[in-house]
Amino acid sequence: MTATLDQARQNRAIQVLRGLAALLVVIGHAIHETQAMSAALLRPALDGSLVKWGAGVDIFFVISGFIMVYSSTGLFERPGAWRSFLWRRFIRIVPLYWLLTTALLLGALVAPQLLNVPIGDWRHVLSSYLFIPSLRVPGEIRPVMALGWTLNLEMFFYVLFACTLALPMRRAVIGLIAVLALLAGVGIALQPSQVQLAFWTQSIILEFGFGCGLALAYLNGVRLGRASALVLAAAGCAGLVQWTVLQDWSIPDALRWGGPALMIVAAAALGRGENAAAQPARWLAPALLIGNASYSLYLVHPFVLRPLRNLWTLLIGTGAPLTAYVAVATLASCLVALAVYRCAEQPLLRAMRGRSSAAPTLRPQRHLAVDDQRALRTTM
Repeated sequence: MTATLDQARQNRAIQVLRGLAALLVVIGHAIHETQAMSAALLRPALDGSLVKWGAGVDIFFVISGFIMVYSSTGLFERPGAWRSFLWRRFIRIVPLYWLLTTALLLGALVAPQLLNVPIGDWRHVLSSYLFIPSLRVPGEIRPVMALGWTLNLEMFFYVLFACTLALPMRRAVIGLIAVLALLAGVGIALQPSQVQLAFWTQSIILEFGFGCGLALAYLNGVRLGRASALVLAAAGCAGLVQWTVLQDWSIPDALRWGGPALMIVAAAALGRGENAAAQPARWLAPALLIGNASYSLYLVHPFVLRPLRNLWTLLIGTGAPLTAYVAVATLASCLVALAVYRCAEQPLLRAMRGRSSAAPTLRPQRHLAVDDQRALRTTM
């Protein structure tokens, strides 16, 4: 009973954290939109440089590594487990991403002026659908949906993870972390120029390994008291501030931003709540809802921010501060994301899972929290 309550608390904490990480990204992008608005409205853009808003992605990557291990405990050493694992990842990520990528391509035909960068040639479009890193413009490795670069890294990590499933869990996780560290080391030391190699050896890839190691600690019974978790979370949040004293230091992204992200996720994953048996507070329900819809929120918010920016400039202009735009744009993004989650993401998942009988599947052995983990979404 205690284990079940602890798992329920941990699941809630991770879900809330996923929603907060998505909101960091949305707010950061909304602040960025005020730069274009400032030129049209002849007023200063908002300065969002105090916080690394993009660190929401670092938090996502650590969570992803954690959940991959935590939810796959029954798959290690199982024959054919890699096929089942990759199929589950496919149906979780690909349908909605392909749908929105197609919507973006169609939108580019109707209103190309809304794009910062023109759509590339057919090779770039095909690479985007296949999660293959590709140059969008010289010096920028991005798919058609620019923020899909994170999913390119996610898919690469999933392939590496699937290759370890034939091993016992502890050896698999340690080996995977070693491979990720080697790739990050190659990127730092050699700085390869070949597009795919340069992309897959970014130091940020090590953040998946941070999450994997965190899951191994969790599964081995490591827990933090409430005070320790709060201190760790506070230290992690402080690490997301872009301190002037650190700006001249040459610190790999996996350490500069992945370190604070690991602290924050560790506080959520390992922290013990004193009232684990209690019903979650009412204020927690909206946070959990945003956490459940965080993948939709991450993917759809650019479709909201840019048109709303243009409408705001045209209809409201200087009638309200730009901070109001950021607040309204964030709220609108959440509402649209919830609609997409209910009307697109969930139906697509149900449809794809309905076809799972024709796909490679396994019935995982009962292991720690495998069944209890089903409610957790494992992507942004």
